[in-house]
Amino acid sequence: MKAKLTVPYIDALRPPETGRVEIRDTIAPGLVLRITSGGVMTWSLRARTADGRQTRPRLGTYPALSLADARKAATAMLTAVQKGGDPVAEKRAARAARVQAVAAKGATVAARLAEWQAARLADPAAPWSTKYAAEIARTCNQAIIPKLGALQLDTTTREQWTKVITAWRQLVTKPKAVPPGTKRRPAGAPARDGSGAAAFLYRTVSAFLNFAEAHGWIPAPLLPRKGASVIAPPPAARARVLTEAELVAVWKAADREPPKLRAFIRLAILTGAREGEVAEISAGEVDRAAGLWAIPGVRTKNGLGYTLPLSPLALAELGAVWPAEEPAAADRLLGRTALRGFQGFGRLKIRVDAASKVTGWRWHDIRRTVRTGMTRLGVPRDHAEAAINHVSGRTMLERTYDRHDYAPEVLAALARWQGHVAGLVGAGAEVVPLRRPTRNA
Repeated sequence: MKAKLTVPYIDALRPPETGRVEIRDTIAPGLVLRITSGGVMTWSLRARTADGRQTRPRLGTYPALSLADARKAATAMLTAVQKGGDPVAEKRAARAARVQAVAAKGATVAARLAEWQAARLADPAAPWSTKYAAEIARTCNQAIIPKLGALQLDTTTREQWTKVITAWRQLVTKPKAVPPGTKRRPAGAPARDGSGAAAFLYRTVSAFLNFAEAHGWIPAPLLPRKGASVIAPPPAARARVLTEAELVAVWKAADREPPKLRAFIRLAILTGAREGEVAEISAGEVDRAAGLWAIPGVRTKNGLGYTLPLSPLALAELGAVWPAEEPAAADRLLGRTALRGFQGFGRLKIRVDAASKVTGWRWHDIRRTVRTGMTRLGVPRDHAEAAINHVSGRTMLERTYDRHDYAPEVLAALARWQGHVAGLVGAGAEVVPLRRPTRNA
């Protein structure tokens, strides 16, 4: 379709439900604005070279590249094309030259993996969190480097990379050997088939190879663009939500644990934070006087910090583990020492299962239970999502223009949930009864 593009017109556009929509500007010849179902808007130029071939160089994304600048860039590039240039062919030639230069150096897979991880950690726009970087490093060291680390990256093949992924899935699925004369300890969580580990490895390899191609280390990604569904399909999404009776049973089972482990269990139930976030809680993050817990972005999955309320129940649990001498801000509260947070999730889970008689759940299912409970309490969807630090439900366009941090709504949503939990466990706090949301809620 064609239209006279204006800033209000572009800002009013809504992403299509599926696919993409392209709008040709009637002011700047050849300028095209593409909007995807994910809300990403991209500028490009549609033109023909001097020998009649169609070319379509990419100009940038909106709003990073404004309408006025996009028109200027399109006009300048169209002039260059009409004089015999071909931006797309020139870009390919430059990439090929970079690939040849890198091939002469013979960089190994291990060396390039290290460069990639360092670059992503230092990325000013979207750096990895410390936890995610550790997961990537562990996956590379265990699954990739032993198989391909010594090879030159540009000499590796698609078959080699896919074999690494399939072999990893088989390895993590294979039961570990039991020492003679011992009995296998019951699992702390439902059995896994290796699909999650294989899917994570596929995403890691895909991200690395895409980065390598973008920087000229290889001429093209070495994994098929849509191969994940065949090579490493992700596990089925979990839907386990603890009932109120099960939640109370887990809460009461915590009474059998030492104060730090009891606090870990109950803070997870009260806040809906990820188990790693709860396990690494430090003294400097907690304002006991205000009843607030501020989790910094370096400890969250999406790199965004957020603040949660601490009800009297939560403050009581923290008070039971607070050091007698005023701790340093970096001191961890739930670990064996102040240097490290709580570890041993599996062993604790086994004991809680035995004491509560609740089985078939994982620590992360508590987070899903909290999110579901807030909906049943009538908390609006966007407030409940913000309360567990989710941003994936909003389109890129919404995140670009709506800069509200939802801090007041997070506090209100979790305060409501914590009041409900207090009622369930008989703590005497105000209780908001659960109700099923109506279609108009």
